[in-house]
Amino acid sequence: MVKTKIRIGFAGTPKIAFDHLTKLLLSDKFSVEFILTQPNKTAGRGMSKTTSLFTELAKTIPVFQFNDLKSQEAREKIASHKVDLLVVVAYGKLIPKWLLEFPLYGCLNVHFSLLPKHRGAAPMQRAIQSGEKISGVSFMKLEEGLDEGPVYKTIETVIEGKDYYEVEELLLQESLEEVSNVVCEVCEGAKPENQNHSEATYAEKIEKLEGKIDWNESCEGIKNKFLAFVGWPQTFFVLEGQEVKVISLSVHSPERGTAGKVHSFDKNSLNVFCSDGVISIKSVQFPGKKVIGSLDFFNSKRDIISKGDLLI
Repeated sequence: MVKTKIRIGFAGTPKIAFDHLTKLLLSDKFSVEFILTQPNKTAGRGMSKTTSLFTELAKTIPVFQFNDLKSQEAREKIASHKVDLLVVVAYGKLIPKWLLEFPLYGCLNVHFSLLPKHRGAAPMQRAIQSGEKISGVSFMKLEEGLDEGPVYKTIETVIEGKDYYEVEELLLQESLEEVSNVVCEVCEGAKPENQNHSEATYAEKIEKLEGKIDWNESCEGIKNKFLAFVGWPQTFFVLEGQEVKVISLSVHSPERGTAGKVHSFDKNSLNVFCSDGVISIKSVQFPGKKVIGSLDFFNSKRDIISKGDLLI
């Protein structure tokens, strides 16, 4: 007897979503009926259109890039593909009520935090920025509220001391290990558990100016921000009106001084006082230039930066 495949729709946009879809496509348990991904965006000075990772699959699976999921066109095209479950991974758009109710078993969202902590747009970055030692993945039933739906399963893992790229890869691998099993369990009638909404926190979208180092913060606060924002917007300080990106940063010592004042500057590092110690910067990048190490940084700016100077 041939077992009927689980019919799924998939909604996602970045590579981390594409990796999940690839995992599902490799299984003989599922039939992917359609893919939702965000419209191609313009990028660069020439304002050329970026190409979605998912468009290469359009020859075999319908790929939809709707601007508005509430439009008549979106409703008609999606409704022509009956599915048991819609799997959502970092789609980037709110799923309207009609689509939440369209699949037989609703919508399964893969969220990269331990809900109800860090609901919202940037859960991994905010967990790192907060200095949390443990984070994870939550497989939740998507509802109208922002990441408020009940949870089918969570996976915990240690993220202490890791930067955004390392955490993303770690959580991705943990999620890929479980996503196929969770899809099967949901379609076999698994019941999710409600979140404790009183414990909810929110991972707000990151703004570029958040990357600017505030020397009045603690050593740990600055280091955590550096780890969290290593992808974007990166951390930076201002020197002679230029935003200098910090490529390598660590805690130097607990020595106290005026926040923002240069503790020392030599061929090994630029060391700056913050609220409770000294931060060490060993690699930087000036606008339009290549990354340079501490020796080149010192040789090129030794006449501009001196011990006791105040950095913005």
